[in-house]
Amino acid sequence: MLALSIGSTVGADERLVMRNVIYIFWTGSNEIPQVRKDSINSIKEKSGAEVVLVGESNIYEYIHPGKIHEAYPLLNLAHRADYLRCYFMHHFGGGYCDIKSISGSWTPYFDLLRQDHNLLGVGYKEANRHGVANICQSQAILDGCKAHTDVSAFLKWRLMQLRYRKLIGNGAFIFNPRSDITNLWWRELNHRLDFILPRLIKNPAQHPKERPNHVYDGIVSQYPVPWTWILGDILHPLSYKFRKKLLRVLPPPNFKDYQ
Repeated sequence: MLALSIGSTVGADERLVMRNVIYIFWTGSNEIPQVRKDSINSIKEKSGAEVVLVGESNIYEYIHPGKIHEAYPLLNLAHRADYLRCYFMHHFGGGYCDIKSISGSWTPYFDLLRQDHNLLGVGYKEANRHGVANICQSQAILDGCKAHTDVSAFLKWRLMQLRYRKLIGNGAFIFNPRSDITNLWWRELNHRLDFILPRLIKNPAQHPKERPNHVYDGIVSQYPVPWTWILGDILHPLSYKFRKKLLRVLPPPNFKDYQ
């Protein structure tokens, strides 16, 4: 469960400097496909910010090996990126963007966040209720039970769907570092990875976007981490909790034709 008590981690007089930087992640050892390279070029050309690509070759320039969670190398590649976006937003701040093309400059949104010290972050408005993380499905996978639905988790999910206009999406955002929201996000992420680690050790990911109970090479996956469990399941409730301190004005990246 999310710990929703709020305690400030950085006071106004201690505010860390946020740079105009956008972090993007490629967590695999395979070459980046051309369509993704084109998206990276789009971000570099249009964003007006420094763009930093973090991958296997340079990750430890930013994170000391002893500081990364033990679960990290056992996660699928998508979940590794979920972990990294939280790590970077909490520890460094700045922007994050999926490797998808963007439509224009992010400079005005960095400026908005920098000018208003009451704001914690800027994102884009979740497009519709179907984009809301399915915490009910995640709970069913964690419980290993397909026969019934956890009523509490179902009601929470449906309520979040009704509130989708007040949520930010997970594919692009800007955050101040070590703020109230990133502190809770980071804390909950590590709590969940601690919880799932024994199962992950027994069943680490074998495929880049592996999902529990899906069939790969004729074998049903026992990978234990639900698809949205370590990103949307955490960030969506938090973005509603802190909705008055988040702006939902960032243009979303292009979610079409990026594979």
